[in-house]
Amino acid sequence: MRIIPGLFFLFVLAPSVARAESEFAEPPTRGNYEPAASIVRASIGPALRVSQQAADGGLALAIDIGSRATGGRLFGSWVRVGSDRGLSEYTAELWIDFGLERRLHPIIAAGAGIARLEGSAGRPASTLGIGVLRLTLEYALPIEEADARVGIDALGNLPAIRSRSAENAPPWVLLMARVGAGF
Repeated sequence: MRIIPGLFFLFVLAPSVARAESEFAEPPTRGNYEPAASIVRASIGPALRVSQQAADGGLALAIDIGSRATGGRLFGSWVRVGSDRGLSEYTAELWIDFGLERRLHPIIAAGAGIARLEGSAGRPASTLGIGVLRLTLEYALPIEEADARVGIDALGNLPAIRSRSAENAPPWVLLMARVGAGF
């Protein structure tokens, strides 16, 4: 007969105690994506300049300002600096993010900047005013409470202003793969 009260407790009271605890338990947040919104993000990565002459590699750095669907970017790239066909490029852009609050962020941007092209075959370096159009695809990494992203950029660069003594520079494309974080 002592078994019956034990079974009674096991089958009647134990489920209600377990049910009471589960009613007040917090649901787990793993698996849910809640993107962190940073006002400023910095990213860095390799760059590849593709032009009529050749494809040359270098380094690029970007600082994005804006936490919602629009913002601005300050960008710099250095490709073969100090050698023939070297390029230093500095731009400011305005962007629109079409992937707000999603993991995948397609972004389009336009802006202007300055490019310094090293001279080739004994010619002096030239400084150009350029127009820039950028297409970007970013992926927000699933790191809790962090705005960490990886991305690829394709920047079309069109020389728009040059001095009379500067070389006639054809347009070029700058491709970049990068990783960055917000703060």
